[in-house]
Amino acid sequence: MKRIFGSIIDIRKGEVALTLLMLLNYYLILMTYYLLKPARDSLFLVKVDIEQLPLVFIIIALVIAPITTVYSQASRRMRLNQLINMTSGIIIVNLLGLRWLVTLEAEWVYYLFYTWVSIYGALTTAQFWLLANAVYDAAQAKRLFALLGLAGIVGAITGGGVTSLIVTNLGVATENLLFFCMGFLALTMVLVSAIWKRRPADAEMTAAEVKAGATEQKTSMLDSFRLITRSRHLLLLVGIIGLTVLVASFADYQFKYIAKQSFETKDELTAFLGKFYSGLSLISLILQGVFAHRFLRMLGVGGVILFLPASLLIGAMAILISPEHMLLWAGILLRGGDGGLRYSLDKTGHELLFLPVPLDVKKKTKIFIDMFVDRWFRGLAGGLLLVCTMALGLGVKGISAVMIGFILVWIVLSWIMRSQYVDTFRRALERREIDPSELRQDIHEASTVRTLLRSLESGNERQIVYALEMLQSACDIECRDHLPPLLRHPSAEVRRQALALLVANPSSGMVGTIGDLLNDPDPTVRRDSVRYLVDHGDGERPARLRVFLAHPDTRVRAAAVAVAGQYGTDAEKRLVDELLVNSLFEDRSAGGADIRLQLAGALADLDIPDRRKYLKRLLHDSSPAVVREAAVTAGRIHDREFVPWLLDRLGDRNARAAAIQGLILYGERILGTLRDYLLDSGIKMSIRRQIPRVLSRIPRQESVEILTEAVSQVEPPMKYFVVKGLNSLRSRYGELRFDERRVEKVLVEETREYYELLCALRAHKGSGSKASFDLLERALTEKLDQNLERIFRLLGLRYPPRDIYSAYLGLVSSRRALRASAVEFLDNVLDSSLKKYLFPIIDEGTPEAIARRGQELFGVRFDSREAALEHLIQGRDPWLRACAVYQAGCDRNPKLSYPVECARQDPDPIVRETAELAWRMMEAGPVQGR
Repeated sequence: MKRIFGSIIDIRKGEVALTLLMLLNYYLILMTYYLLKPARDSLFLVKVDIEQLPLVFIIIALVIAPITTVYSQASRRMRLNQLINMTSGIIIVNLLGLRWLVTLEAEWVYYLFYTWVSIYGALTTAQFWLLANAVYDAAQAKRLFALLGLAGIVGAITGGGVTSLIVTNLGVATENLLFFCMGFLALTMVLVSAIWKRRPADAEMTAAEVKAGATEQKTSMLDSFRLITRSRHLLLLVGIIGLTVLVASFADYQFKYIAKQSFETKDELTAFLGKFYSGLSLISLILQGVFAHRFLRMLGVGGVILFLPASLLIGAMAILISPEHMLLWAGILLRGGDGGLRYSLDKTGHELLFLPVPLDVKKKTKIFIDMFVDRWFRGLAGGLLLVCTMALGLGVKGISAVMIGFILVWIVLSWIMRSQYVDTFRRALERREIDPSELRQDIHEASTVRTLLRSLESGNERQIVYALEMLQSACDIECRDHLPPLLRHPSAEVRRQALALLVANPSSGMVGTIGDLLNDPDPTVRRDSVRYLVDHGDGERPARLRVFLAHPDTRVRAAAVAVAGQYGTDAEKRLVDELLVNSLFEDRSAGGADIRLQLAGALADLDIPDRRKYLKRLLHDSSPAVVREAAVTAGRIHDREFVPWLLDRLGDRNARAAAIQGLILYGERILGTLRDYLLDSGIKMSIRRQIPRVLSRIPRQESVEILTEAVSQVEPPMKYFVVKGLNSLRSRYGELRFDERRVEKVLVEETREYYELLCALRAHKGSGSKASFDLLERALTEKLDQNLERIFRLLGLRYPPRDIYSAYLGLVSSRRALRASAVEFLDNVLDSSLKKYLFPIIDEGTPEAIARRGQELFGVRFDSREAALEHLIQGRDPWLRACAVYQAGCDRNPKLSYPVECARQDPDPIVRETAELAWRMMEAGPVQGR
């Protein structure tokens, strides 16, 4: 039991507050749904003829499509948290309206209420999982999604139980349950706002994504259908899912028909349904939490997907043969089997059936299957039920006979899928089409594990590593017989992954084998070997750790220090003293670099005197790997003494990535220092242009302010990196604010620069030395292209980034139709205050017309070629200054002598050297013919 719950409850440091809020949010969502569901069912069954229920199934299938369309359109212009809270607000208003409509007791109201509650359940659940995908990364999802699912099941249990309690014991009318739901939904809105503030903000869901794919959506649906028809595995999967929905709809109808006949009043029926749904959720919780892993391990996915059809077959036969007074119990058996298994074992089995499908195919087909197959088969079930009840006059027993026929087909398809799944999985594994980072749950299905274990015997190193990575998602697998050969494999990566799998799934009797790895040449293998032996050796854990800390081999001692620092308790960390650390530093053996690498990784976790002294030595180590690890450690301990060193390493290509990571770990503590370096033109450009990259990974409002300020202050070559950093902050961290007025001001400045460059280019057309002019013309043309890209990147701070990026690609396209579409789109999106500056540039006007507009807007005008060159020489862009100075030297125009002489003192060395050359050329006298 401890192992089961340990695999479900794995909340780590920094995740507690966020996860508790998410758990409470999903709990309340499912509780409100299971408050509404009994009320929906009882009101419809009592107020409307039960024979009309199939018609509702058809209505739901038809109504979901336009609602999905409207929802997608709303999502285009809103962040996910805003969208969810807006939807919840609309739902609360709807509930208030529905509560009033119920008093009219008109039959159409109950159709509306039934349909509305069905859509509510699907919509709120889908929104929650969208939110979960936004706030958790793939690794967190693997650990926490199962726990979130259990919170939902507990909410369903509570909702059903509360319904029965307040209707039976407190005398609350069925329709008044809607007031309780309003209150709980209002609380979820508060929770969503709190969750959004605490999220790591790895993604922002807006219309940008929807709109960018809007043109491709129709094609993708057709492509999805074609992909399904070409795959036997997907065709079987569609058949199984479709029959699941169809038979479940039949079971739902039969159960409600029997329930209505068994209870006289509306409130009695509501109380019964509340108890029933609560019990159903409890069964689902037990099956998912206790038995799912075991059944999957014992029977495999092929066995698990047979549970639901077998249960429904028993229930349908019970209805067929039961006398009238036993029909309610038969209905409970039928619907209980469906509800208890469909959202626990069967759901897990269906998700695993998608596992061997290649990721690109899965992305194109899974949404199609989940949404459209479910909808179509639910509508089909409603149509078939109407035929059975109205045209053929069948009762519940006759419907059971029809249902048994569908179940038998379902069982046959599931049986075929058993062997198909293993074959598809084996082929996918051989082609490495399954991405371990995409796995959202543990791999514990029997045939999957067996296939992976067989892959460990492959002679292909990449396939072995691939299978080992996937098996690390499994729990409680028996891999003892497969790992010993891999622990002796010539590839260090194979040994590392095999040992990591053993750490995740310890096996008795492996201590001796692991002991042989203490002399492994790879430092990671040595560290994980010590970790395993400390965790699973004889005696008390601290005593085992002391043995390795005193080991005669310095490499083993270093590995033990790393284990103490990274995995030890506070008491175990204190076992590492300065004497031990100093002895390791003084080691001069061939493996000294590996020892220092272990120490560099452990120093951040060890509280030893003079830690700073050791870190300084590591930062100047001869081994690049040690320096990189030490740079990250410097960021982890937040010692400001190392900030200048890290900043200087931004210019070193070999140490840059580690320096960036280390600086990011300092967080907001160094934002002021980063600003100073960014704005200081005396700092090397190779260092300064990396600072926006660092700022873009520190999600603070001050980061936005620093970069926004810098756009107007840095030199043109730096602007691109600054604006790119702002774009990164905008796309990663949706909660940050971008001042529209400041962004607009910068945009106007950029358009002014564009007009100036264009006018300077026009002033030079058709004159000057051809060779020299080519250089300047190319430089001006490149700067115009760069300026236009910056303009659109800045627009991405005001409008949905994906939309603006798509418009930019259309605008620079060689296809006239795409350019026209981009201009039309921007004409409908941009504010008029921006269009007056931007549209003369993008609307394919003549250079003369654009130049005239630049003069009208900014007074930009160059009356002569000399005026344009002088403007460029005195400008802020060093490359344009150099090109213009060279052009002036080639022209030997005495009117430009003073600007060229001033350029000889330019702070940029390239400009100075070019000015010296140009000055000598001018001293040689004017060009003949001038």
